[in-house]
Amino acid sequence: MTAIAIWFNDENPDSPSLWVAADSRVSKLTDVGHSGHSTLIDDAAKVFTLPVICKYPGENGLYSRISHYQTYGYCFAGNTLLGQNSFLSIMPLLSNLIANEKYIPPMNCVAEFIYQYLSRSFDEYKVIACNNSAIEVALFGWCHANQKYYIFHYYPSQNEEGEYKINCITHTDLTRKSFIYLGDEKDDLEVKIKEGFNKQDIADIVLSRTPQYVIETHIQNHKYPSIGGDLQLGIANQYGFQPYLICKPRVFGKPEAYLSYLGYELHQDIKNVGYALVGLPGMI
Repeated sequence: MTAIAIWFNDENPDSPSLWVAADSRVSKLTDVGHSGHSTLIDDAAKVFTLPVICKYPGENGLYSRISHYQTYGYCFAGNTLLGQNSFLSIMPLLSNLIANEKYIPPMNCVAEFIYQYLSRSFDEYKVIACNNSAIEVALFGWCHANQKYYIFHYYPSQNEEGEYKINCITHTDLTRKSFIYLGDEKDDLEVKIKEGFNKQDIADIVLSRTPQYVIETHIQNHKYPSIGGDLQLGIANQYGFQPYLICKPRVFGKPEAYLSYLGYELHQDIKNVGYALVGLPGMI
């Protein structure tokens, strides 16, 4: 399945932001008892940039002028087919909004649109996949209309009629130590993240990156077969969502390092596009 944490990071008090950390493994259950997992791929993208673009008419009457452009973080845990297909279906819709005058769509309206789409997709797919249709999704970022950060968490739950439906919880008024977790080993990882946040004997920068370190530790721990691959990082701030490359030492303890994306070093063959270069920032 997956391990994803989204949290409020204020290591820079003048510019707080929302961070996300995730693994990159996709696995499947290998026995009836649901205790074994078999790895399918270790380079799965689970954290995405979702652009929301709204246009209004220009002098020629066509919707050619951009009144709003913002990118949000979007991630999922659970069923990979439903998670990736839902994102790929939603993206062209939300990046082609139109209005008759300048308009900034509030993030809660974007979240409601995603809720309606996910609900339809889930209702259709659960008939086909049954117990294998479980999924969690999160939308997070800065809302220009309301001038605040939001995290929207979508997940299935059983209603009074015993039917599974998608629900959505809105997290706002976020402060230090605020986080949500999506994926496997939920009880274990949530406890470890809370314990890390409550430590008093570590530097602020380490404290503020606790979820990243907890997930990274679980990726490296073979005790958790459904969590693995490589670390994915991203940051959402007032300017939008930005994925990050991982800076890794070639030999631990020595200065030489390289940039990694989903476990792959950015060699020349996956670094250049003509005379342009992949320009994502990197982080240790």
